[in-house]
Amino acid sequence: MNMKKLLIAALTAISLVGCSKIEDGPLERITENYAFDPTDKNGFYAEQFLNNIYSILPNGYNRIGGDLLDAATDDAMPSQVGGSIERFTTSSLTALSNPDDQWGKNYAGIRKVNIFLANIDVVPVPAKIPFWKAEARFLRAMFYFELVKRYGGVPLVGDVVLDAETPENFKRSSFEDCINYIVSECDAIKNAVKPDPLAASDYGRISNGVVLALKARTLLYAASPLYNGGNIGGSAEQKLYQGYASFDKERWNKAAQAAQDLIATGKFKIDGVAYNNVFIVRKNDEVILGYLRNNSSDLETNNGPIGYALASANGRTSPTQDLVDAFGTIKGLPIATDVKSPTNTTGYDAANPYANRDPRLASTVLYNGVAWLSRPLQTYEGGLDKPNKNTTQTKTSYYLRKHLGNFATATLYSAQPHNFPIFRYAEVMLNYAEAQNEYLASPDASVYKVLQDIRKRAGITAGTTPGYLYGLKSSGMTQAEMRDAIRNERRIEMAFEEQRFWDLRRWKTAETALNTNLNGMIITRDPATSALTYQKAVAGKITFANPKMYFYPIPYSELTKNTNLIQNTGW
Repeated sequence: MNMKKLLIAALTAISLVGCSKIEDGPLERITENYAFDPTDKNGFYAEQFLNNIYSILPNGYNRIGGDLLDAATDDAMPSQVGGSIERFTTSSLTALSNPDDQWGKNYAGIRKVNIFLANIDVVPVPAKIPFWKAEARFLRAMFYFELVKRYGGVPLVGDVVLDAETPENFKRSSFEDCINYIVSECDAIKNAVKPDPLAASDYGRISNGVVLALKARTLLYAASPLYNGGNIGGSAEQKLYQGYASFDKERWNKAAQAAQDLIATGKFKIDGVAYNNVFIVRKNDEVILGYLRNNSSDLETNNGPIGYALASANGRTSPTQDLVDAFGTIKGLPIATDVKSPTNTTGYDAANPYANRDPRLASTVLYNGVAWLSRPLQTYEGGLDKPNKNTTQTKTSYYLRKHLGNFATATLYSAQPHNFPIFRYAEVMLNYAEAQNEYLASPDASVYKVLQDIRKRAGITAGTTPGYLYGLKSSGMTQAEMRDAIRNERRIEMAFEEQRFWDLRRWKTAETALNTNLNGMIITRDPATSALTYQKAVAGKITFANPKMYFYPIPYSELTKNTNLIQNTGW
């Protein structure tokens, strides 16, 4: 059997029908020598080469030394001590040691795209090539976005196929040029990719909605305080790479319009999509693009509670009390007394703190007493899931629930479709609300509607108090009040989706939000009566070195290879 037949056999064996587009393959052995074959009438090898580029997209789960990136924010702590995630929590990141160094990975993706675009025309599948070219150009734009949000302006290499052994000495492009490039690529290909909804066989590929979602996110970041004239200092050249020289309110308008363009398509929705199902059902109407994975139980074994003998897990992620407190009540009100609406009681009971809460809390965090694997979770001191012995356990009395399958009544973990949501519709809605609120002097009806629709889907009650709807004032909020509401809504709606890490940076609030104690809950059980008492307590600390931690350092290895690269401020 020749080499090509062997490759066909191997690829056929590992493929999932309709779900093979973003798997951790296809095989690296599909090189350009095999991929671009003028005799390949179906374009099989070329498509596998393209599929392999998809595997470079963000995959989300437990990827920072076994921890979630959210464990480097105020939303969670790593349960284990000494992991590489502490490079972020202690601000000990360096140009030599960065556990999220994505420079090489994304430039490798850009190189593969350029190889694909340079060679694909020899493959005799003219009906497929335009779609494939558009997909490849999107992937390249996405890789640039992943670079820019970490490093600021990076070298734009065009269609040049970089040689890893003898790299070109490209200079960094300005932040503005990088944003313009990403947006222009999105505009160029948005009608060249396939329209939504995609056929089942194309699910996981790039569609019109995916392109619009990247454009909306890119423009939202560009309009945000860190980049929109919010200079963190450094030399004149460094400032050029780290944002715009001055603030321009119109950038918020462009971001709002980009999000509205996707909303106006009417192709995605949140109503009728159960919140938890967004993360454990392979295909639904809310996820615009997911990183498709084979069914597995790795999220459960990495992050699930530790006290189950038949379903052992590592409990890697400890959500903080700070995140739990960000969830309001079933009425949509904050758990503290709402002084702005004295006629409305929140319904929060400190002696029974998880009752009558925003339903998303139970879909995000596992807390004491919740049903899991056919028994109530025990995170009180000395309980099965917090034994306080020489073992890794929750530091906060909470474990991760989001992304895990529905195992309340099971006894063992089973394989589930854990697809990381790269873009989903609720984020686009929140992108619009944030940008529109920042652009206007005060929020208009469309901004209110976004928050009300998201809260309604969450299961929050509409309420009967005059002037309030789903816990929000139905009118008359100031821009600052709405800003706070949107930011908190984004925090709880998008928790553990690698959003808050970047949100705190682009809002330029990380220097405050990430220089603080992190809190947990101490739960004490009376052995005689089984009564529980709850006491908030400091569980750890996080630090943020301002200003250098707003951007990643350019890797030292890249600086030594390319002397034209200028390092970011503070490194």
